[in-house]
Amino acid sequence: MQATHKHSLRELQLDLQRHLLGETSTIVERIIDAPPLPAAERLHIYRNAYQVRLIEALDDTYPILHKLLGDEMFLGLGESFVARYPSVYRSIRWYGAELAQFLAETAPYEEQPALSEVALLEWTLSEVFDAADSAVIGRSALAAVPPASWGELQFEFHPSVRRLQLLWNAVPVWQAMSRDEPPPEPRCADASVPWVLWRRDLQNFFRSMDDAETGALDAALEGSSFAEICEALSEWLPIEEVPLAAANYLAVWADSGIIASLG
Repeated sequence: MQATHKHSLRELQLDLQRHLLGETSTIVERIIDAPPLPAAERLHIYRNAYQVRLIEALDDTYPILHKLLGDEMFLGLGESFVARYPSVYRSIRWYGAELAQFLAETAPYEEQPALSEVALLEWTLSEVFDAADSAVIGRSALAAVPPASWGELQFEFHPSVRRLQLLWNAVPVWQAMSRDEPPPEPRCADASVPWVLWRRDLQNFFRSMDDAETGALDAALEGSSFAEICEALSEWLPIEEVPLAAANYLAVWADSGIIASLG
C-alpha cells in the first residue's frame, strides 16, 4: 500500500482507522492503484483481516460460548459485535468485555438468556486468571489477632476475587462443555445464585454461597470491619449464632487463599 505525499502520516493513519471502523473515510482516494489489485480491493482485504483478528480475540476469551453456538453462529455473532464495538484497547486481551450485554439485548441471542450468563462467566474467569497476584494469609494469622482487636479488624482480599449473581445454570453448562460433555438444558432458578471466583496457584476456582455468607463476603469486600460484618449477618442469622458463623466464614476464606492481609 503506497500513499501519496500530500498528507501527513498521522492524517493517513486516522483516515485508515476510520475506514477500518466503518466510518466515512477517503483513504481509498489517497492510495495509488498498483498491480495486482486495485486500492479498494487491497483495503477490503486489510479491513477483513482486522475484523478476523478481533473475532479471534473473542474466541480466545469465549471458547465455551463458541462451542455452544457452533462455528457459523459464533462467526455471525463476532461480525455483529465487531460492527457494534470496534476495539478501543491498546491490548487486544481486553476486547470483548461488552459481549454478555450484547447477547442479552440483541436478537436472536436475547431469546436464550443463558448465553449471556455463560459469556459473563467466561469473561469473569478470564479476569480472575489475569488479575495481579499477592501473598495470602492462613488461619494462623487470624488466630494471632488479639481478642480486643477483632471488632475493628478489616480484610484485604486477593486481587483475583470476583463476585457474580447468576440466574441461569451457566456454571453446569460451562463445566459440561469444558469436559466435552453434552450440556444440561438451560434452566432458570427462582432467584439468582451468588458465586465467588478466585485464583490460586495459577488455577481458577469458583463456588456458590448461601445468602448469609454472601452478605458477609460482600461486606468484607467493601471494607467493613469484623463488627460490621457481624451486624450484616444478623439479617440472616439469630444474633447468638453470628460470631461463630462469621469466624467460620473467615476460616473458609483463609483456607481458600482469598484473604491477602488484615488491617
